[in-house]
Amino acid sequence: MNPKNSEHKIYLNFLSELVLFKNMQANEIESVVAYLKVKNYQKGEMFSFDVNNRPRLYIVFTGQFKLTKINERGDEMILRVIDQDEVVSPMHFSHYYDVSAEFITDTTLLYFSEETINNLVKENLTFAKNIINMLAENVQSLMVTAEVWRLKNTKERLGWFLASVNNNNLGKLPISKSLLASYLGMTPESLSRALKKLSEEGIEIENKSIVQRTGKELCAYCDKVIGSDCNIFGTHDCPLFNS
Repeated sequence: MNPKNSEHKIYLNFLSELVLFKNMQANEIESVVAYLKVKNYQKGEMFSFDVNNRPRLYIVFTGQFKLTKINERGDEMILRVIDQDEVVSPMHFSHYYDVSAEFITDTTLLYFSEETINNLVKENLTFAKNIINMLAENVQSLMVTAEVWRLKNTKERLGWFLASVNNNNLGKLPISKSLLASYLGMTPESLSRALKKLSEEGIEIENKSIVQRTGKELCAYCDKVIGSDCNIFGTHDCPLFNS
């Protein structure tokens, strides 16, 4: 459905805060809202992104969902958990790459057609730069994730994830432990063992909150990627470089 007049300002303000529309003029963003579509999904609902038929660019207005692939045996691989304010662009996926969405909570998605996005890219240099940067960051994120998943053991993988979440999500675990295990490619038993090892280092998960004994234990699992959002990374105050 198209946004109602009463919702126009809400969506305008929302889009204005997104990196995708960074440095664009207010009137430019307002003109975009006219092409905005809105779709609501319920918890547990699923749908497949079809890049061959009516491809779109999606923005999470409220809610959360996971991007998944399922093989011939029915095994599920979670590629990414998408939270509020994040963007997914199936219109830029390969036509040979099938991926589905499963909604973790009731979710409202905003979306634009491929035609609208392509016109914006042609007509607005700022938007074109923003979407190129977004796609480049997505590729880098996948590369970092692949590296972490391949080179780190279960405790290190969990520690890295918690350090990233702690830095970017104010110490709140954004997903359940069962979903976390699946996302990290672990069994629930492996996750429990990794959590026990971290607890011995002073790192706990209590009621979906990440708790550290001194507030610095997760610094041991930090790296350049996580540290890019930390004010003291690499300085004389950084525990990672002064341990």
